[in-house]
Amino acid sequence: MGNGNTLTKLPRRKVVALAIVNENQEIQDAIRLKAYEIYLERNGTAGDEVEDWVTAERIILKKFN
Repeated sequence: MGNGNTLTKLPRRKVVALAIVNENQEIQDAIRLKAYEIYLERNGTAGDEVEDWVTAERIILKKFN
């Protein structure tokens, strides 16, 4: 059983890749949450899931860029 951070034992390329994956997951989570908020704002009526997602993407990606 070793001591220390596992990331320090990985090659730099893998650490960078993991950071990108982590950021991508954070963005996807934020989009998912925003799309759900939009759904709730229109009283949870079904039928506009794609539009909710696209609107959420636009809002969230604007914040990340």
